Amino acid sequence: MLKILSRISGSNRTEIKDARLIYEKVMVQSRSHRFFGENLCKDTTDGRMEVLCLHLSVILFILRTHGKTGKKLSQAIYDVMIDDFDVALREEGLSDTGVARRIKPLAKMFFTRAKQYADAFEAINMNKTALANQINNFVCRTDDNVDSFVDYTVTFLTILTENSLGQIAQAKIDFPKFH
Repeated sequence: MLKILSRISGSNRTEIKDARLIYEKVMVQSRSHRFFGENLCKDTTDGRMEVLCLHLSVILFILRTHGKTGKKLSQAIYDVMIDDFDVALREEGLSDTGVARRIKPLAKMFFTRAKQYADAFEAINMNKTALANQINNFVCRTDDNVDSFVDYTVTFLTILTENSLGQIAQAKIDFPKFH
């Protein structure tokens, strides 16, 4: 509990400050109305979580290519995300034990998605089928707009690949157009 609260109340760790900037920018993007609606992602808590996971998975995948510093920033982004979940669950009125019980499955779901997306991103050079399958399973749940989500994700990966670690850390992230 103190570990989480110390992270929420502030930290002198540069990577936490950078992670907050990145997380906030990704949160705004992942809540864009463009991703939700008929034949898109459902505008529910689960749907918003799926779109957030997709975006964060792209960023964490790219950060893997930036060595020890990228790994440190990845961990900080994860920590900031967990802190955000903690605050949101407490705002719903859950107690410490209720929060702990709800965060564990959310964290597990995120790690599962991030791993599955990473596997799909690595397979992109061969074809986009693996990524389309993951997006169809988690985000769209319909074939109608899978290609739009795949194109968006591949473009986002390409944009981030061209960014330096410094640009990413400063949240100088450009998101592609969707649709």
